[in-house]
Amino acid sequence: MNLYLQFVLRYLYPKSGNSFSSNASVLAIIGLSIGLFSLILTMSIIKGFENVLENKLSSIDGLIRVQNILGKPISEKDNLDSLLYSTDIPIKVSPYIRGTAMIRLGKYTEGIIIEGVSKLPDRSYFDIEQTSIDDNKIIIGKSLSDDLGIDIGDKVIINPLINSPDKFNMQKFNLIEVSGIFKTGMQEYDKTIAYVSIDKAKEIFEMKSQVSGYVINSKEPLYEIIERLNNYIRYPYYLESWKDRHRIIFDWINIQRLPIIIIFGLISLVAITNIMATISMIIREKNSQIGILMAQGMKPNDIRKIFFYYGGTIGLAGCFFGSVAAYLFIIVQNRFKVISLPEDIYFMDYVPAVFDYSIFTFVLISTILISVISTVFPTKNIIKMRPSQALAQE
Repeated sequence: MNLYLQFVLRYLYPKSGNSFSSNASVLAIIGLSIGLFSLILTMSIIKGFENVLENKLSSIDGLIRVQNILGKPISEKDNLDSLLYSTDIPIKVSPYIRGTAMIRLGKYTEGIIIEGVSKLPDRSYFDIEQTSIDDNKIIIGKSLSDDLGIDIGDKVIINPLINSPDKFNMQKFNLIEVSGIFKTGMQEYDKTIAYVSIDKAKEIFEMKSQVSGYVINSKEPLYEIIERLNNYIRYPYYLESWKDRHRIIFDWINIQRLPIIIIFGLISLVAITNIMATISMIIREKNSQIGILMAQGMKPNDIRKIFFYYGGTIGLAGCFFGSVAAYLFIIVQNRFKVISLPEDIYFMDYVPAVFDYSIFTFVLISTILISVISTVFPTKNIIKMRPSQALAQE
């Protein structure tokens, strides 16, 4: 075994039983573990929030939407979908129709956004078996269902809101059966969005050979797809990703990330200062042993290396216990949802957490380096120390 490690283990586990320095070392490891546990867990929760929101929003909205910059319908005769497929980019393109309407059941009325699709965006949020919607059927959100008291099988009246004044007195009332209810956990969708087949949407909004736009999905990275598609999409069309539509949410997360990292990073730095104090106490306690080692010919720099190893060992141990505790907590939280959240506010019913190995690696390396560097100041006096002085102070 390495000579330096032998000294480190001897100081951590003295044969004579517990000593003040060994107890201080254990407390330093515990303090560092708590600090790193808090830091890793906080970063994992932020990452978990981002992942849940990304999965929900991208699966419901689609990766990218192609629309007219003036908000006008797109004629199917323009063959925009054929143009997208001709780019040789691995994508799936599907048309959609989107418009505002009023939904009514009995005396209750609510404004909604109707989206006509050929295929449901993500079946995991819907309580139906098929991926498509039958004609003259509608699927509404759970919050809207609760507010209006709508159940599956009820027939609701849909009245499209058409801005054109000459069509105001010619509005059509559509009687449609509710065939399903979806729940995403996001009030923005569960209370305002309703899905119908694209053919039914054309009938409701009188768009015979027009669509509102096209939804593009792909397994390729989002920014790579946008960069490549921008070479083909020209005015008056433009690309809008799900991140563009919900930029405020992710800007808010990014704003919160930096101060949170600083706060919990400072907690970890406080634990690092405990290592400096521990090393100082060990040097004071082991003065006679340091003098004996010098008298036997060990160089001061070699003695300093013992404490460098000591600081690194404390940092490694603290990082190990802190990260293991954070990892176990994340597993328990994701499986049993110990910490719950109001879903109508946070878009999810529990605190999600994702153990990010890149963050863990960065924290591990940084902690060990800072732990070793923190031993430089307490050990600088060893260079000036003489064996006679060390033995005399004992």
